[in-house]
Amino acid sequence: MQVFEAIKWRRSVRKFSPRKIEKEKILQILEAARLAPSSSNRQAWHFVVIDDESLIKAIPQQEIGGSRVTAFIKDAPLVITGCYTKKLSHTIAQLFGHENHLVDISIALTHIVLAATELGIGSCYIGWFSEKNLKKMLGIPGNFNIACLIALGYPADVSTPEGIGGIASRPRKKLNEIVSYNKFGERFL
Repeated sequence: MQVFEAIKWRRSVRKFSPRKIEKEKILQILEAARLAPSSSNRQAWHFVVIDDESLIKAIPQQEIGGSRVTAFIKDAPLVITGCYTKKLSHTIAQLFGHENHLVDISIALTHIVLAATELGIGSCYIGWFSEKNLKKMLGIPGNFNIACLIALGYPADVSTPEGIGGIASRPRKKLNEIVSYNKFGERFL
C-alpha cells in the first residue's frame, strides 16, 4: 500500500475483532513511530504498549467526568499510550510560541496509525481521559505527559475499498476552504 492510499483508507475504528495483533506487526508499528522526525532530533517520546486485558478494560474508567464516550476501548486487543517530555530545545521553542514537543509526538502517533492501516489494523485516537489517573495506573513518571492513546485491533467488520473496517469516509472540507496563497484569505485554487 502506498502512503496516500493508507491516508485515504484510514478510519477511526471503534469495533474490534478479538484477534490479537501479531508481535512482529506491533514491532513494525512501533518502528514507524521510532523513525518519525522530531525537533532537533530529540525523540522526546515514550510509548506504553498495553495488551493486558484487565488494564485495557480499566482505561474507560479513567475518563474525565465518568463519561463513557470511550467505552469501546475495552474491546481493543492493544492500546498504545503516546507520552512526551520536554527537552531544553522544546522549552526554548516555547519562548517563541512554538509547541514543538506536541508536534513531535503527533507526528510519531500519526506514523503509528498509518503503519497500522497499511497492515490492515484498525485504530482510533483517544484524547478523552484523565491524565492523572492514567499516569498512576500505568506508572508513567512525572516528567512525562500523555498526548493521547491509540486503540488498535483488527476491525470487527470486513474492510472494503471504501475504508478499513468498511467504514465510509466522513465529509472533508474542500481545499479552497482550508488553503490560502501567500497571505491568509487569498485564494489558492
